[in-house]
Amino acid sequence: ERLQEMSEIISWLTEHSLWFLLAAGTVFSICWLMHFRDELEISPVKVVLFSILHTLYGVLTVKVFAVIETGFDMDSAGSMSLFGAVAFMPAGYFLVSAVTKKKPSKVFDIFTICLLFTLMCARINCIISGCCTGRLIAGTQFHYPTREIEIAFYIVMLVALGRKVLNREGKGAIYPIYMIAYGIFRFIEEWFRTSSGMYMFHKAHIWALLSLIIGLSIYFEIRTKQNKTRRKNKESTK
Repeated sequence: ERLQEMSEIISWLTEHSLWFLLAAGTVFSICWLMHFRDELEISPVKVVLFSILHTLYGVLTVKVFAVIETGFDMDSAGSMSLFGAVAFMPAGYFLVSAVTKKKPSKVFDIFTICLLFTLMCARINCIISGCCTGRLIAGTQFHYPTREIEIAFYIVMLVALGRKVLNREGKGAIYPIYMIAYGIFRFIEEWFRTSSGMYMFHKAHIWALLSLIIGLSIYFEIRTKQNKTRRKNKESTK
């Protein structure tokens, strides 16, 4: 009976793993935003509210994008595509910028770290639920560990970009750097993932290229503006 009870508990936890992981993402967002509460000039209550809304909106974006990329096939409404976050989260961040009356660059830098952690949690759930597997390695019964590698990617990005944000070195470039890195990473990784498509080239390859191109254009635009500002400052001090 105890074994059966344990089995039922594990089954229940597995079935609801996504919600537990999203809760973990929300808690991380609360802790992270609390650190920048003074810069954003928001109360602890608003920190909690923004964190919850960030998670809920994030779930909405990945679910909506999953429907869009299947040609609005509502049978895919329960699926998730992480590219939805890349595409639609900026709209939420611009809204936060408007509400807090803070520069979009500051809001994007801070909130991108929350996004990275939440997406990492979502990919952990893929392992638990058994979806988004890698292709079979030729001549073996093993799959390419694409999900595990993607989790490692998020950890590296969290450390590298999180350090920049903590040191106030982002200057609005954190999100485009993420877009560039994820575009490159996902384009390569996609060759090793299973897909419902008939060919080696998946739809995700297109989204990855778009993420890379758009990220590069935004990044260079930011850098161009910063260089112009530096030149003006130098000229004004002469």
